[in-house]
Amino acid sequence: MNLSWLKTLITIVDKKGLTAAAVSLEISQPAVSKQLRALEDYYGAPLLNRRGRVPELTAAGRVVYQHSQRILLAVDRSLAEVRELGTAVQGELLLEASTIPGEYVLPRLLGAFQQRYPGVRVSLEISDSRAVAGHVLAGEIAVGVIGVQAPNPNLQHEPIYSDELVVVIPRGHRWEGRETVSLDEFCAEQMVVREPGSGTRAVLEKWLKERGIDPATLEYRLELGSHDAVLEAVAGGLGVSLVSSLAAAPRLQAGTMASVRISGFPNQRPLYLITRKNRALDHLQKTFIEFVKETLPSVAEHRDSNL
Repeated sequence: MNLSWLKTLITIVDKKGLTAAAVSLEISQPAVSKQLRALEDYYGAPLLNRRGRVPELTAAGRVVYQHSQRILLAVDRSLAEVRELGTAVQGELLLEASTIPGEYVLPRLLGAFQQRYPGVRVSLEISDSRAVAGHVLAGEIAVGVIGVQAPNPNLQHEPIYSDELVVVIPRGHRWEGRETVSLDEFCAEQMVVREPGSGTRAVLEKWLKERGIDPATLEYRLELGSHDAVLEAVAGGLGVSLVSSLAAAPRLQAGTMASVRISGFPNQRPLYLITRKNRALDHLQKTFIEFVKETLPSVAEHRDSNL
């Protein structure tokens, strides 16, 4: 049995003749006759009465014609459903992010993404920026979000959000009440910093090097593995720190610490969505990236809103 035989029978009946059917199917009339004969041989009964100008279905032909319509309709529907599977947004989305985007930006975004696409399961792992970049390069993860550009030409960086950096100080610190401090003042303080590999620390040290200051000359009193630990140490009077305003906001609003800015410091830093160049992304990953671009304000837009 060949499905094209069924289509040929239907076309002959609908077009009221073999010649018209051949034109519609874009095949020769002998080919139409051959397919009709093959179908009749398969059923072992004549399907068309061709005595008049317009062929008419025999009793057997009416049965085959009616079932053929249902069969071809079912085939078309199955094809449409299979193609829809290829475009359906479903499956497991694996992501990795550094602390600030992973803890303060992505959770709400991922909740909104799942509301739009309920067939998606999301797994988000939190690491530092260096580790995330390494895992994307190694192909262990397809999409990552980090707080500093990774120095590797095989990574594609796309800024998706603008994070503000502030210097947090304990209550009662001599800077409290000031809006800004000089770079020299900041560098002279005891500091609490994140561990090497953190995006926030990398941004600070890059900025200092650009101004001729060796970060090794600063007094890092504590190196800690999380923003919460850093903020707790600052609140306890163990030093000052440069942190994301997203992480500091609850404590600043509660009044348990204060903040200042460094004069001349570019206090906005982009958060980057990263992928490995020349790696093919699946439909779910591409949909997520487009959702991020659509949902999060661009770096430029976010900056403009703060001018």
